[in-house]
Amino acid sequence: MMVCRMTELRRRWSSLALVVVPGFILSPLWVLAVSAEIAAWRLLEGETHPREHFDPLWKLAYMWEHPLHFPLAAWTALTVWGDRLWQELIGILGWQDILLPPWTYFVLTVFLVLVPLQKLNLDGAVRARVAVITGLAVLGYVVTVYLIFFLTYTPLNVDHVRGVQGRYFVMALPMAAIFLASMTNIDLPRGALATTAIAGSLLSGITSFQALLVTHWSVP
Repeated sequence: MMVCRMTELRRRWSSLALVVVPGFILSPLWVLAVSAEIAAWRLLEGETHPREHFDPLWKLAYMWEHPLHFPLAAWTALTVWGDRLWQELIGILGWQDILLPPWTYFVLTVFLVLVPLQKLNLDGAVRARVAVITGLAVLGYVVTVYLIFFLTYTPLNVDHVRGVQGRYFVMALPMAAIFLASMTNIDLPRGALATTAIAGSLLSGITSFQALLVTHWSVP
């Protein structure tokens, strides 16, 4: 019995590693290969910053000597531009200049919170483990996004992490939904969840079309 469990565990970890490990290897290699060269080039052309400020390896060495610089820069970016990031996550169209009606962001936020409220068929210990794992995964993703932009796009004389947009966190929403479901474990009517999800999709599509129509095709 124990041998079967160990074999099954190894098989699962092998499958997980097959999916995850290439991402851990290729992502930093890509950053090192290009060093966000286009973005760094634009900053170097428009402003006067030393080139090493956009070198990930040099910046990592700097972080080793100044460990509080990155956390403070990330915290400043979150506290000052956090509300804007959430709007971007919901949707700001065009060149970040076409906003949806203000009430749309509130309603879609409520819908996003309601949809994950489902009861997980797990016992308490497993559900707690799921909550911890998914919570750490979401936190790790957010930190990684800010770290990448700190390493490749943020000069040292800037007090916040530059370049982060709300759309970069869309990929973390499914994991955040699992975290919320495992924390609340509320069993809402299935029809209500489906209705909420469909209503949110329709609302976002209609308001996006209306905002683009007013901006680009309305007669002044």
